[in-house]
Amino acid sequence: MQLKREKKNRILISFVGTNDSGQMTGKSDGAILTIFRSRKYDEVRLIWNESKSKEIHLHKIAKYVRKEILSRGYCNNVNLHKIDLDSVTDHNEIYPKLLEICRKLNPSPDKHFTAAISSGTPSMQVCWILMAESGDFPLELIRSNEPKYGRPFVSPVKLDTGLPRIVRLEKEVQELREEKKQLIPDLQINISTGVVCIGDAEIAFSPIEFSYYRYFAERSKSADPLMRISGIFVPEEFLKSIVQYHAESFPGSDLFRQDLQTKIKRGEELDVRTFRGNVSKANKKIQNSINNEGIGNLFRISSFGKRHSTSYGLNISGDKVYINK
Repeated sequence: MQLKREKKNRILISFVGTNDSGQMTGKSDGAILTIFRSRKYDEVRLIWNESKSKEIHLHKIAKYVRKEILSRGYCNNVNLHKIDLDSVTDHNEIYPKLLEICRKLNPSPDKHFTAAISSGTPSMQVCWILMAESGDFPLELIRSNEPKYGRPFVSPVKLDTGLPRIVRLEKEVQELREEKKQLIPDLQINISTGVVCIGDAEIAFSPIEFSYYRYFAERSKSADPLMRISGIFVPEEFLKSIVQYHAESFPGSDLFRQDLQTKIKRGEELDVRTFRGNVSKANKKIQNSINNEGIGNLFRISSFGKRHSTSYGLNISGDKVYINK
């Protein structure tokens, strides 16, 4: 008598990438939704991370993909998992955090896990392959293909060929990133003269705008976290720094500075509306001085978050910032 084979619970796991935005951006189905044209799963686990770019909202994309899977009847059990990453290109950070998420899914003989590796960064794809090769977590690997190329919707990933290809892709991405970095001009700040230059363009900041900009350039240079404002006043540390920077670069312009020093002595705080006004003026001067909008956005004092819990800082990497005495 032949025993009936026990049915396993089929679980699909995938990072969510920008290519999965689909109808959100007027495109066809992305990598994850394409899988369901030829495969079925009992559970779907979608992993998403915060993006440092204001234009990319991976949580929204993840919720969109979940909604589409449910509404189309592909699967009735879809869960989202957030992974906190400082760098989406660092294997040493991604791998242990990804493995932790997977192990919490409680692998057992009655479960079959499949990782779809087409979404996410090349480093994320490498981590899937390393996980499968090492045996740290039991995985079948697949990639989805765009239908327009005439290939099958889903292809298995062979461990002996997948890793070299993706490592090569990652190397190409890194080379492109380095080339792009070379095109970004340096930020030069001269403290003694109170002058800011972005590449060959000198930005005509007023003394207070210069002091504001130096504050954020110093934070970028030191890789400090963004400055956060919660409420209607700016942190006292910011105000004290502005007074110091103003005195160092514009010692003869003390009338304005005296007003700020009086605020500090009285324990008064700087109104966030005044702060935002000066930031807007500084950003407008950068915009008027830099012809390239993309480059200009890197050097603007950018804001992140909600209105009453907003963080401020420069998008430019600290190794592009030079502050001269």
